[in-house]
Parts: sequence; structure tokens; C-alpha cells
Amino acid sequence: MPIHDSLVNALSNVVRSLFASIGEVGDLLKSLREVEVFELRVPSDSPPVVAAGDSSWALRTHAMVLVYAVQSVAIRVSPGRAESTERLVDADAGYFIPSQHVGDATADEVVMRAIQFISKRLEVSALTKVSEGADISLFDGSIFSFLWYSKFPEIPSSLKSFKNRPSRFRDIWREVVVGVRSIATSGVIPLFIAKSVRRSYYVDRLSSPDLLQKLGDRANDLVLIELMRRIGWLPKKALVLEPVHISSFKDMPRPLNSLDLEDRSLLEPLIPITVTYVIFNPSAHAFQVTIPGKWSLEELAEVLSRLYPYSHSGYPDPLRVAHNLSKISNRELRYLLLKLGVSSIPTGRELLGEFV
Repeated sequence: MPIHDSLVNALSNVVRSLFASIGEVGDLLKSLREVEVFELRVPSDSPPVVAAGDSSWALRTHAMVLVYAVQSVAIRVSPGRAESTERLVDADAGYFIPSQHVGDATADEVVMRAIQFISKRLEVSALTKVSEGADISLFDGSIFSFLWYSKFPEIPSSLKSFKNRPSRFRDIWREVVVGVRSIATSGVIPLFIAKSVRRSYYVDRLSSPDLLQKLGDRANDLVLIELMRRIGWLPKKALVLEPVHISSFKDMPRPLNSLDLEDRSLLEPLIPITVTYVIFNPSAHAFQVTIPGKWSLEELAEVLSRLYPYSHSGYPDPLRVAHNLSKISNRELRYLLLKLGVSSIPTGRELLGEFV
């Protein structure tokens, strides 16, 4: 594909602005208060039994129909056993035909959100099954991304799925919440590991009102942590940072802070929620960890140290394996559909030289 000079110039300006903004944030860190940390240590006992899960989805848009595919993989790693790794794979697929009636058009956002909900449902279902007998269960993403609630009332009836599914977003959301609850109340420790953040919890806590005003929207938790590492405010070791506790519904991110009483009752066993950040390898960046319950820094250090033998590369290996095994790309879906004969359904882009 051609890359023109105008795009290169636009990206150059954006990159310069980005680095300038980060540099200004670094200059403001002088008034940031210190953060308490706890060093991770390799435990003396054997590594725990760890379950991990992930899911992936892809879609292909044709002129008259959209086809999607979802794939989930959950594994359980049991060190010292002959069959050290168990694997559970599940999948779903479907299609969406836009309505022929002008007044019944479905927004793309609704279709995409439905596919994402179906993916999370499949992921949690598989992970729930392999978590039996595990010590720690790893989720890919923040707990809030799994508990996120959609206000859309119904999934479009024209979105057809291979598996039976409820017709409402709320019903799929409840299945996901019940699955997370079942793991959290079974004696297994559920750890939610997020590679990026949608909401910051440390910026407000570590900043004075004056600093917060100067920072504006130029910094999030990961930006602050990375800058603190660069200037030597954090030791170059594997460590966990002091926790932040979400103790009530009013402190939950939207729209979870405005659920009705019936839906709140489903979430109550998961609250309070602890938010922290962990660095498994000094050469890798920090990851956000969210976990149901109110955990102290010492308790977090203990459980994350148990996970440390799996995470010397900087990221928990069970999650890495689950991610790689579940990943499906739009390109792979395109060629799979070609093999299955979907080439007879036009995409509308054939005259541009683009085929299935």
C-alpha cells in the first residue's frame, strides 16, 4: 500500500507532540509523592497450579453480510505432573445480514459490541472449567473490562450465531459475572492482568490538586510509572506497587457505578476490588493487576511472587500461551472462508483488486 509524504508529515508532527507532552509530564513529577513498593521474590515452595484463558475474534464484511468467528483457549499448568498442561478450546461463529427496512438499521457499534460480549462469554466459560483444582486463575485484561455493562437492550435478531445464546446483552453479561464469581468464591485466586489502562487510579492518589491540574489529561498510571522508573524513583527490580482499593459502587468506573439493585447484587461478592501494578522484569513495562477483595501490599507481594516463576520474561507465560493459541486474524478468517467457498459472496471490493 502506498505511504504518501502527507501522511509521513502528519505522523511526524503527532510523534513530536507526543514526546513533548510526555517530557512536560516528567518535569512535573518533582511534586509527586513517593510510592510504596514491595520486591518480588522467588518462593521456596513449588510453583502453583495456574489456569489462564484468552479469546480472539475476527470478522469479514461482504457486500450483503458480515461473518464473524470467535475462538477461546483456556489452559491449566501443573508443574511436576506428567501431563503438565491441559487445554480446553471452544469456538463460535455467526453472521449478520443488515435489515432491508430503512427504519430498522442496526448501528455497527451494536454488532461489534455483541461479538465482543460473545467472545468474553466463551472465554470465561472455558476458564471456569479449567480453573477447578488450580491455585491461581489468570484473566487477560482488567476485571472492569469483564464486568463492563452494556446499556443496549437486545442483540439484533439478524445476528445469527452457531451456538445458542440469549437475545439480550444483559443475559450474556450476567453469565460472565456469574463465571467470574464462581472462580472467585471457589478458593482459586483470580488475577486480572491488563496490558493497557482505560482508567487511572494512581494519578489522583499520588498528585496534589495543583499537580493534577497541571497534568490535565496528559498522563495515566502507566505513563507515571514508566517515568518514575526512568528517573530512578522506582528500583530496577521485580516489584509490586502499593494498592488502591475500590470499596463501593460509587467508586466503580462507569457504567458499573449506576447499575440497578438487581444487577448490583451480582457484583457485590466481588467488591471491594484491589488495583495495583506489577513489574515482573526490570526490562519490561508494568502491568495493571485487578483482583476481587481488599489486599494489602504484603499479601499482593506474596501471591504475585508465587506467579513470578512463570513470569521472568516480564509477562505470565500461561497467559502468553493462551493468547497465542486463541489468536485468529482477519486475514486467516478471510482465507478460511475462501477455502469454505464464501468467495461466491461478493465483498463489493472486487473491482479494486481485493478479493475474499
